[in-house]
Amino acid sequence: MNKIAILPDNIINQIAAGEVVENPSSIVKELIENSIDSGATDITISVKKGGHELIHISDNGCGMNNEDLNLAFSRHATSKISKIDDLTQIGTLGFRGEALPSIASVSRVEIKSSIDGQLGYIINIEGGNIKNNEKTGSNKGTEIKVKNLFYNTPARKKFLKSSTQELRRITKIVKRFLLSNPNISFIYKSDDKVIYNVHSVSLKDRIVQVFGSSYNKDVLNVESKDGQYAISGYIGSLNLLQRRRGGQYLFLNGRYIEDDSISKSIRNCYDSTVQRGEFPFYVLFINLPTDTFDINVHPTKIEARFSKKLDILNFINNSIKNKLRDLFKVLPDIDIKSKMHKGSDPLSLDLDLNMLIDLKSEDNITQKFSSNNLEDNKEDQDVVERAVDRLENYENNFKSLIKKDAHVWQIHNKYLITEITSGILVIDQHVAHERVLYEKVKKAFDSKPLPSQSTLFPKTIKFDPEDFTRFLDIVPYLEKIGYKMREFGDNTIIIEGIPSEIKLGNEEEVINDILDRYIEYKKISSSYIDYIAATYSCKAAVKAGDYLDMEERVNLIDNLFATKNPYYCPHGRPIVVSIKTDELDKRFERK
Repeated sequence: MNKIAILPDNIINQIAAGEVVENPSSIVKELIENSIDSGATDITISVKKGGHELIHISDNGCGMNNEDLNLAFSRHATSKISKIDDLTQIGTLGFRGEALPSIASVSRVEIKSSIDGQLGYIINIEGGNIKNNEKTGSNKGTEIKVKNLFYNTPARKKFLKSSTQELRRITKIVKRFLLSNPNISFIYKSDDKVIYNVHSVSLKDRIVQVFGSSYNKDVLNVESKDGQYAISGYIGSLNLLQRRRGGQYLFLNGRYIEDDSISKSIRNCYDSTVQRGEFPFYVLFINLPTDTFDINVHPTKIEARFSKKLDILNFINNSIKNKLRDLFKVLPDIDIKSKMHKGSDPLSLDLDLNMLIDLKSEDNITQKFSSNNLEDNKEDQDVVERAVDRLENYENNFKSLIKKDAHVWQIHNKYLITEITSGILVIDQHVAHERVLYEKVKKAFDSKPLPSQSTLFPKTIKFDPEDFTRFLDIVPYLEKIGYKMREFGDNTIIIEGIPSEIKLGNEEEVINDILDRYIEYKKISSSYIDYIAATYSCKAAVKAGDYLDMEERVNLIDNLFATKNPYYCPHGRPIVVSIKTDELDKRFERK
């Protein structure tokens, strides 16, 4: 008996489904691509239980006759290509003929289609086997329902994420199609709740439909052509920079792709105006001759291989830089050194305080989340070690106390100076208050919430549908620091109370920073909770430039030294610097 045998079609399709059908979102992707390839101008997507229970997509495309409908579920049956040369001239989103048979092999499928809007056919398929084929009345186009995904492969089913997590994936996929096809009207619903209902518009208007009216004035049109290369779309101004990925949409001949080198090239165009950890917004369409790239390198068709990658990168880089040049002309050059009063140099005490005060400090709490860059982690580790060294130094050597009834001076509304038994103590008022608030928040997470102040005019915040589901995950932590909120319509909240320490106007910025970090790293951990505390304390603390009266200065110092770690802030920056009398005596040549 032979050991090697040809596998049955149903097993072949289930194996193929392992590559094509990873989760409900991959089914949504394949079916929307089929609708777009059919010439549809109206597409409706409806899911239940995050796609676990139902995925329902209908369109008004060209439809299929009965013969094509039956053949569509045969492996490698496609209307997109017919000969080998077609692989180098692919102009459609789908072409392999793998998706429908793969989907049908691991679910229960019902599909109805008509080419004339009168007579149609309906087919039911279960586990890859056609159960019935009947005539029916139907609108022109195709309607497909995918039910009970992985019902016949329990091992696959148990690895599906929760309904909420799968819905996020689907929403992310749908959003890409909304942006890549502004000429198509879409309705997207989850459990009968409308998430998107957008009509055919221009690309700029579609961006506003998806992201909100605030984007209307902050996107810049990019339009460039060089021979056979063309790029079009919109890039965001500096107002749309975010501290997380997610606002970057790149389309190659209408197909969404991900490419690290292109993304890095676009980000580099923003040059020094982008701070470390910030990402620009863009929706860009690159159009290239089909023989200059190969999209058939990954089962999801999300990656491409280019024949002249360097030329393409240079073209993209130059196109975006030319558009940004006018924007950057109106930006002032920021140079920390130029802000120093050079005339004071000869009179400077030159106490070598730069060794004790960092002009710029990395956020070690932020960096706890990322392990992608070893150099970043090393820098971060150095910051933590410096802070620990300072703490040990003060605890071991600085045993003196602030003199009773000592006066506290405020210098440049930035530093507090007071006398101690061994000399003078300089305190950075912002990071001192930051440390006090940080420890308050940490205690609040383990006990009752911080006090809240009611807002005279409640503020509404509308979220992207994909972001809103993640926002709900962090609501308990926001309530702990003093926020009072409730839902107010689709993907919208109304803020009725804010933390008592936060100035009015900063409440939305704090929420967005905390949400961005959660979306970036997709988990709530002890490091993330530290980040919430650090973000709140930084935004709520008194700033350099804020005047403090004598009572406020004394209270701040008292509260600082009542904390567990009064010598460095949550971000690793020093809070206090002591200058001993002996050192001053040496400077004045008394010794």
